Amino acid sequence: MNITGRTIQLGVIGNPVSHSISPRLHNTMIEKMNLDYTYSAFRVTEGEAGKAIDGMRALNIRGFNVTIPHKIKAFELCDEVDPFAEKMGACNTLVNTNGVIKGYNTDGAGFIRSLEYKGIDVKGKAVVVIGAGGAAQGVAMALADAGTEKIGIINRTKEKAEKLAERINTYYPDLACCYEGDFKADIIVNTTSVGMNSDETPTDNLDMLKKEAVVCDIVYCPRETAFLKMAREAGFKTVGGIGMLINQAVIAFELFTGNEVSKETVDYLYRMTELEESIVLTGFMGTGKTTVAKRLCALTGAEFIDTDEIIEKETGMEIKDIFAAFGEEHFRNKESEVIKRLKNKKGAVISLGGGAVIRRENIDLLRENNMVFCLEADIDKVFENIGGNTASRPLLSGKTKEEAKALLDSRREAYKNCDFTVDVTNLERGQAADIILELYMGRD
Repeated sequence: MNITGRTIQLGVIGNPVSHSISPRLHNTMIEKMNLDYTYSAFRVTEGEAGKAIDGMRALNIRGFNVTIPHKIKAFELCDEVDPFAEKMGACNTLVNTNGVIKGYNTDGAGFIRSLEYKGIDVKGKAVVVIGAGGAAQGVAMALADAGTEKIGIINRTKEKAEKLAERINTYYPDLACCYEGDFKADIIVNTTSVGMNSDETPTDNLDMLKKEAVVCDIVYCPRETAFLKMAREAGFKTVGGIGMLINQAVIAFELFTGNEVSKETVDYLYRMTELEESIVLTGFMGTGKTTVAKRLCALTGAEFIDTDEIIEKETGMEIKDIFAAFGEEHFRNKESEVIKRLKNKKGAVISLGGGAVIRRENIDLLRENNMVFCLEADIDKVFENIGGNTASRPLLSGKTKEEAKALLDSRREAYKNCDFTVDVTNLERGQAADIILELYMGRD
């Protein structure tokens, strides 16, 4: 990317934004379309949205995506508002044209496009929406705008469901209701956060669905939520939340640039955020495997798996206590058992313990169906990362830096058995994740 005095600035404002996937999506579109733009994330705390939008005008920033907690305030501060955003009372996209700020809301349209991408037409369909918050409003209003026949709202607080139905009916008379099992649905969509990084489901009742119904979830981490897994196993077609995230970004990008994003580029965005194989991270203690893994999950919506956490959960003991009570060999046997179970795991980011490489068969097993990355750092960086706290790391506890380096050196040959090595000594954790994704995407 060659940034010059003519390069047009785009960005996302919100708090938090450090783990936003938006910069990667937008900068990928910029690169694929060879446009002179750049996209950054700006942390803007609550109450500071007005200053950010003033800065947008003063610095001639072309476009902002807007996320929590500024969507309503952005709506209030716009010079002009798109009709759909007017219905929503909130904006997630701002476009600056010669100092005039126009607000849009692309969330709901992104959801509709995510269904269209999978060949699903909502026109004339009966839909059940689970949830009554801001996301539910965006999805339900977009469904109404796209021509659904009826919309039923389910929410833990019935009053909120009734209020959302009433708002929809203000613009689309008699279309929405508080759902009480009075019709069978063609489509059901979970708009709540239930299922995000958990095994919870927003409902276990699939009897409300027609035989050929589609089950959707706007949660994208994990890629297949427990709700979608349940529906898939029951024979229903499913659509995850990553498509909504991608397509709302695509629509915003088209508003920012005036350029249509090609299907080929959209396909690439899906591949970029969809791990067909799992990414496996190994490396010495203190190289940041867990932090990098969670950053990768934030960028892709992949499930996060930590083998040490699995062992602790299954044994009811902390790793250091397993070492103390039973010794390293016992722990390595447990570790190998877990790794064998993960051999065919798809679409996850798996963080291994630093000593998993000692047994060559562990890495060979994981490399059969997945990509294994080794994070490498010098011993000074390792000690900087762990802050001198070696007590929770059985094989480092009580060791000097020189002794720790000797242990690291003894494992270097084993680390060479990985698919790629990424030296993280002088990298930020986010940079390491980006490099790993680029290597993963270029694997063919």
